[in-house]
Amino acid sequence: MKNLLTIAGLGPGSPELVTIEALNSARDSDLIIVPRSRENSQGVAEKIILTHLPERELTKILFPMIHDSNKRDEIILTQLMKIKARLDDASKIFFPVIGDSMLYSTGAYLLDSLRKIHSDIECRFIPGVSAHSLAASCAKRFLAMSDEILTIIPGTADPLKIKRALELADRAAIYKPGSCPDLANIIHESGSFTKIIRVDFAGIPDKEKIYEDNEALTNINNYLSIILLWK
Repeated sequence: MKNLLTIAGLGPGSPELVTIEALNSARDSDLIIVPRSRENSQGVAEKIILTHLPERELTKILFPMIHDSNKRDEIILTQLMKIKARLDDASKIFFPVIGDSMLYSTGAYLLDSLRKIHSDIECRFIPGVSAHSLAASCAKRFLAMSDEILTIIPGTADPLKIKRALELADRAAIYKPGSCPDLANIIHESGSFTKIIRVDFAGIPDKEKIYEDNEALTNINNYLSIILLWK
């Protein structure tokens, strides 16, 4: 029997935004692998799964937040090899990610590494609520209408590419904005934005905060932040 990997988006952080399909798939799985960015810190996806399925045993895998893709893949593969026997026995493997399963998803890294162990592994995807959609809901502002162009930009991109993308956009969502030190200047040089909003910890009770205009472009140091812009 071929192994089946399900990569499921759990939404940006609120346990209430998980789909029924994702939860049913997690319950039906033989093995649940959850990502951690640091050894001793519980990840957001892990917390959400435990909220709904506190009785399930979870296998933690370190997904280091580094730019060296070769080193990252080596670390992931080394950990998977340590649990190879469990992977071999599991016909249904479940891997949850925050946000959507198809956008900036760590699931892609896991799938690449698993294919080095099981080249014929099958994969299915369950979508989740994207961070920019939730952030716009928190801000109570529509992202784009009619023929307006919405551009999704990673703050980890080359600053020149970020600037060019913003110049062409009518509306924009910037993920990981803290990764670009000169982001405030880039935004101001890229066009006349009439509204700028930053949402931190969108959908997470007692943590969610919304900042507007100039305040939205200062002290950006949270991984779970997103900036929305309107021209």
